[in-house]
Amino acid sequence: MKTELSNRCALITGASKGMGKAIAHGLAMEGVHLCLAARNGETLESTAHEIIQKTGVSVYWKTGDVSKTSDIKKIFSYAQKKLGNIDILVNNAGGPKPGSFLTLSDEDWDEAIGLTLRSMIRLTTLAAPGMIERKWGRIVTITSTVAKEPDPSMVLSATARAGVTAFTKSVSSELAPKGITINTVCPGGVFTDRLHSLLEIRSKSEGIPFDDLVRDNVKIIPIGRYASPDEIADYVVFLCSERGRYITGTALCVDGGLTKSIF
Repeated sequence: MKTELSNRCALITGASKGMGKAIAHGLAMEGVHLCLAARNGETLESTAHEIIQKTGVSVYWKTGDVSKTSDIKKIFSYAQKKLGNIDILVNNAGGPKPGSFLTLSDEDWDEAIGLTLRSMIRLTTLAAPGMIERKWGRIVTITSTVAKEPDPSMVLSATARAGVTAFTKSVSSELAPKGITINTVCPGGVFTDRLHSLLEIRSKSEGIPFDDLVRDNVKIIPIGRYASPDEIADYVVFLCSERGRYITGTALCVDGGLTKSIF
């Protein structure tokens, strides 16, 4: 597939591991120059060097926490200085903690909304003017299937991520005539390091062998397995490419058939 992305420039948050890292690799393989951001500087630097060695594109990195406005401004300013233009913005951040709404504090809500919703609004607001000026841009935000099918134990994530979907749909009409697409991608179960560690914790606490726990969990996924981070990355690369230029304002599930909603 011809993506026509060579020499474009992308800012990717949450890029040190998991889906963010896979997306960075996927875009770099298409010749996209990168600025990567994440909280763990050591892991982030290691990821950047790995991509440079494999692809030869320019890769810069900046440590920061996207839940903090000051860090967002520093990350974006650094990316713009190093790359010049930000053609592609990939908003990716860790999910809020689980829990019933009856047990959550105001601080929990503020943290979840800041990390998941406000961060993508702030970064999108910073990136959009340059994209408008150049009449080309791609904005993709990674959320979760709970944005479409909320779970009572994931109320923080469901609420904040549904807000991301609403914001994306709201601004897509304004950006579309200017050559900019904006979409959200809603993964289901993705076998990242984080999911692996969470399953290990549950395996030990419930006394269930790890492999048995995984096998039971994937039974609810029609395809019968978790996705790999690379499979999510493939979809993001498509949305960023010229082949995905007619898709905007959508929340697309990449979940092996897990989500039952038709909307």
